[in-house]
Amino acid sequence: MSHVLIVDDEESICWGLQRLLTETGHDVSVAASAEEALDSVSHQAPDLVVLDVRLPGMDGLSAMEHFGRQAAGVP
Repeated sequence: MSHVLIVDDEESICWGLQRLLTETGHDVSVAASAEEALDSVSHQAPDLVVLDVRLPGMDGLSAMEHFGRQAAGVP
């Protein structure tokens, strides 16, 4: 079982992806912003990050650089 972090500010997107991934046996965390997701990564490193590009505050492209430093090698 892998840990997947979903980062999206749209609740319905998070709900659908979380439901699908949970049903297929994955542990799923959800964050509504890049800042929230980066804080989450400092507590538990995910095996995969599903990241929206348009987010409130820090956008997804900028967040990718931070994820690269905090969770190197995570796709």
